[in-house]
Amino acid sequence: MSISCIAIDDDPHSLESLIAYMEKLPDLKLIQTFTEPLQALAEISVSNPVDIIFMDVEMPSLSGIELATLLRQKTKHLVFTTAHPRYAIDAFKVDADAYLLKPYSILHFTKTINNLYPTGKKAQHPFSIFDDHFFYIPLQGENADLVRIDLNELIAIEEMGEDIQFKTTKNAFLSSKSNFTKTLKMLKKHSAFIQVNPTVVIAKQHIKSVLGNKILLSGETSFTISGTYIELFANFIKNNLLQEKPRPGNIM
Repeated sequence: MSISCIAIDDDPHSLESLIAYMEKLPDLKLIQTFTEPLQALAEISVSNPVDIIFMDVEMPSLSGIELATLLRQKTKHLVFTTAHPRYAIDAFKVDADAYLLKPYSILHFTKTINNLYPTGKKAQHPFSIFDDHFFYIPLQGENADLVRIDLNELIAIEEMGEDIQFKTTKNAFLSSKSNFTKTLKMLKKHSAFIQVNPTVVIAKQHIKSVLGNKILLSGETSFTISGTYIELFANFIKNNLLQEKPRPGNIM
């Protein structure tokens, strides 16, 4: 299997480090490198799509965020490489798959590739943009502050009009749906979560009790199971019931 890649970075030293990491992974095939974003735009726009584009954010004449909006259709996966974590929100907006914060290690780089292509197959891992067991969301407001969401503390995610509420064991946070639609889809697919109605996804580990169609979760949070999700939830409960072992018959 060969994973075609393009690397774009105006810093030659950062580009050399990225190339060195790529050479250590035999499945990665480096097609082309660029240090000038405008040259990258001109050439990639008329070339065949690739599997991964690695792209720096802060570059002269055209930022990586701007370049990504013009080239996103030319790659299956987009990975940002930058020394500035403040660009994380913008990365979500252009549908990035991963975010490598410089200086990143070969271990972190390899983990990112394995998330994008688990067990060597060209299939995206549901949590490819998440780092370990947490992720960040942009909060409502002009400052666009980030807050860390720990997956072990996440109780439920609820769509509320144009917003999404993340309910954790410590607090509840509101984020713009337009910024986080992709992550919401990933959470719906993750095995640790289950959707119970059209607007709510809950964490299985925080289920405390089920009374009819009512689910009680940690933090005195409750939701109603509805529609087509009733059967899905019933199967989940059935598969996790503690079965009583049959008693051995009396020996005559």
